[in-house]
Amino acid sequence: MNKENRTPIIVVIACGVIAVLILVFGVSCGGGNDDAAADWQGGFSDAAKGGKLTAADLSVQGGSCSASNTQLVVAGACVFEVKEFGGGLFDFGPPTKRARLAPLQAVTVALLVEGTRTEQESGPGKSVDLTFGTSGGQLVITCRAIGNCVLQLQEAGG
Repeated sequence: MNKENRTPIIVVIACGVIAVLILVFGVSCGGGNDDAAADWQGGFSDAAKGGKLTAADLSVQGGSCSASNTQLVVAGACVFEVKEFGGGLFDFGPPTKRARLAPLQAVTVALLVEGTRTEQESGPGKSVDLTFGTSGGQLVITCRAIGNCVLQLQEAGG
C-alpha cells in the first residue's frame, strides 16, 4: 500500500475511535434519566410550547369587532390579522404563538396560516385551539346566530 491509499483508511479508523470514545464517555458519565437531564430537557419542552397569543397580536381587518385583553366581541363576522412576530432559530423568540378561544355563543372559526385554511364550528362549553407561526395569519370569526358573539381568549393548554 502506498501513502495515498492509507490516508483514507487512517482517517476512517480515527473517526471510529473518536466515536467509540464519545459513546463510552456518554455511557459512563450519564446518569440515565436523572434530575440533571430534566433541567435541559425542560428547557427544550418550554421552547416547544411557543409564546402566548394576546389581543395585542390581533388587528381588525374587516367587520365590526373589537379585541380587548381576554375578550373578542364580533358583530356578525370579523377578520382579525395576526401580526408577524420574530422568533425561530436565531431570533431567540418562540417559533409559534398559541391561544385557546372559548366562545359564549355558536360561532364558526376559520384560520389562514401559511396558505392553509382550516375551519371549525364551536359553541358554549367548547374551545378552539389557535397556533400561528412567525409569519402570522388570519383569524376569521362568524357568528352563527343573529347579534353579537363573545369569545374568551385564553392561554393554550399543555
